[in-house]
Amino acid sequence: MSIDRDAIERKLSRVLSSGFRNELDRLMEYLGDPPDLRNVPPSYWSNGWKDIQRQVEPILVDTFVESAMALPGIGIAVEWDLINSEASNWARTNLESLLQKIFNRNYEHLNELIPRYFEDNWTVRDLARELERYYSPVRAEMIAVTETTRSVVQGERAAVWQMQKESGLRMVPIWLTARDDRVCEICGPKHKQPIVGSDFPPAHPRCRCGVAYEYPKEGR
Repeated sequence: MSIDRDAIERKLSRVLSSGFRNELDRLMEYLGDPPDLRNVPPSYWSNGWKDIQRQVEPILVDTFVESAMALPGIGIAVEWDLINSEASNWARTNLESLLQKIFNRNYEHLNELIPRYFEDNWTVRDLARELERYYSPVRAEMIAVTETTRSVVQGERAAVWQMQKESGLRMVPIWLTARDDRVCEICGPKHKQPIVGSDFPPAHPRCRCGVAYEYPKEGR
């Protein structure tokens, strides 16, 4: 069994892109003409991302669980109720942190752009165009790729942890790159090297690296 990462990335990208577009439209309505940051309710910045979370979270949960199930050598000793619970908790916590950071940064960008609106005699449409880069399909695609990698790796780690707990045998995580022309300078040297500590993929935005698990070699 294997998962279709490309399909997951495309689905996540579509959902995020649509969500970002909706949030940009909502933000522009709040701002008004001329734009005034004070018109935007504080609740928008603190939980305006909840609609996006509701759409994205089930995709990450499914990816987490399917990745655990697809792990080679997965045994019946794995408690799938625990895997499902961990997937839900992880996806919720991860998304809340990620989306809140995105909205915080968008607030900072907007705070910098509004003075330029008045200084450079922009129209509201000009301001919207400047903001689009932070709500764009390109950004949605970058996040989709990164978070697909993260959910795949976390699902596999959850399954391995349970397998180790049941068997008493420690497994060594090995970093794997895609070994294609998109491999970067950060990840290239990590290929087929043991992962130490919590240094798991993704190592950077759009990282598509994965992890293999091996039993320790003699002497390691």
